Amino acid sequence: MCAKTRKLKTQKQKGSLLSILLVFVIIAIFAAAVAYFFFDIGGKKDEASAKSPASITKTPSKNQHARTKNLLNGTWVSTSDGRMLEIHGISFTMELPSVSSHQIIKGEIHITGNTVTFVYSGSKDKCGENPGTYSFVINNGSLHFSVKHDTCPVRKQIFSATWEKF
Repeated sequence: MCAKTRKLKTQKQKGSLLSILLVFVIIAIFAAAVAYFFFDIGGKKDEASAKSPASITKTPSKNQHARTKNLLNGTWVSTSDGRMLEIHGISFTMELPSVSSHQIIKGEIHITGNTVTFVYSGSKDKCGENPGTYSFVINNGSLHFSVKHDTCPVRKQIFSATWEKF
């Protein structure tokens, strides 16, 4: 009788383990389906990254300026060193992570077409309040700046990196 009881307990344990495994598989399939349909993993590009660089460089109308500003709004991360560039309207904040000292630079940003000018405000940085002017292109979700005029070598080095939307 003892052998029959052990055999039944072993079968119940195997059956419950199989049931739990089956539930996990079903949840995983459901989660993948939800992610595919709701988070656009299906390979579609968002409108901002699908636009060609030529559409960004045109500057004839106010409506186009608003679209250009919206493309830069948000948080961007440097792929070279993890710096964070946060742009909201005409202001920006840049966080420069460092082991020895964490530095935050704030200022104004002026956008005309595909040209952007950064002006640091109240900065103790080497650049001071001297403006730096750059052209920019967003290609496949990556932001690239090219220097037009900037007397600050530190800022030139910072903006030579590729930036990704966070």
